[in-house]
Amino acid sequence: MANEFQHKDPGTALTQAEFIASDGTGHIFDSQAAGDILYASSTTVLARLAKATDGNVLELASGLPAWTASPTIGSTSWANANHAHAASNSGGTLTTLGTVTTGVWQGTAIASAYIAADAITGAKIADDAIDSEHYTDGSIDNAHLADDAVDSDEIAAGAIDTAHIADNQVTVAKIEDIARGSIIYGNASAASAELTKGSANYVLTSDGTDIAWAAAAGGGSLTFIATAVASNDATLGVSGIDSTYDTYLIVGSDLVPASNDQDLFFRLGDSGGIDSGASDYEWSMQRFYTGGTTFAAKSSTSSAYIQIAGNDTIGGVGNASGEGAGFVIWLPMPSDATMKPGITGSSTYVNGSGTGGGSTFYGQRDAVITTTQAEIHFASGNVSTGRLTLWGLKHS
Repeated sequence: MANEFQHKDPGTALTQAEFIASDGTGHIFDSQAAGDILYASSTTVLARLAKATDGNVLELASGLPAWTASPTIGSTSWANANHAHAASNSGGTLTTLGTVTTGVWQGTAIASAYIAADAITGAKIADDAIDSEHYTDGSIDNAHLADDAVDSDEIAAGAIDTAHIADNQVTVAKIEDIARGSIIYGNASAASAELTKGSANYVLTSDGTDIAWAAAAGGGSLTFIATAVASNDATLGVSGIDSTYDTYLIVGSDLVPASNDQDLFFRLGDSGGIDSGASDYEWSMQRFYTGGTTFAAKSSTSSAYIQIAGNDTIGGVGNASGEGAGFVIWLPMPSDATMKPGITGSSTYVNGSGTGGGSTFYGQRDAVITTTQAEIHFASGNVSTGRLTLWGLKHS
């Protein structure tokens, strides 16, 4: 073909016959062999690249073509370059690889053997990509749970048993609220239950199996009515006596006179006040003391009081440290308005010399009255300290 191949300084163009030559073998380069490649080794010289062994590939080395068994693949994708490799390359190692846009690794997914230990970081895992299927059993421990990250929605119903509640961790505030006055108890099903409050003055009873509220069982008992505390008073009294009870108990304790060695007296009264007439009372008493061998009697049929403590032999109640008096008085039928109200009782005291004594006594108001109150006082001076208390005795 005309003008297909020219010399360096072409001059006249070669004809096809001159180019091919008469024997048809064409031009022959230095020691050429089948498979050799013609290339330009410079801008002025054509050279021969001898063929390599099977499986080698052609690449540029220092700007010139060369065969290699270990090619270096640059940033150009083989797919983008439209290179189709039907046969595997058993040559060298790929040291540099561009972007692989299609295809698979050896026809399969990348196996774990091809991933280095600790090579995949959190940045390489897509958000929300790891689900419960990919957790190893027992792999999530406390160190991998954020503080306050587990709420009630993440706890299965009935999952927290007593073994997982520390001792003393359930406070009163965490117990279900119950009505005022109710109590929590174990019922017949061995479960906690609420026992609502009982009626006023009911008591908690048990039949040996269960508990319940019930009216108090029959039998006498004392009901507190009133109390009074002395503070250097001329008299010390209590009120509240009426027909509610047939019998009352009056107790004096820690009674100390302002003046030393004083006899102790008792009086009754009605709604009009304390009776203190010169002949309102009659009484009798038996007195004794430590060191004595006999009882000494004393009585009166017309008096302004009932004597309940004091001894003509050893004197009255003392007021030094460790001295004082106390007594117990029973008052039956106080408000019947059909009988003279009377009392009976006993007393104990320590006199001004530290000697102990006591007495038993009986006394009565020498008239029928509806009793409402009682009081005590010393023969002279005030009641410095002490207490007077009143109870009613129930029959059932």
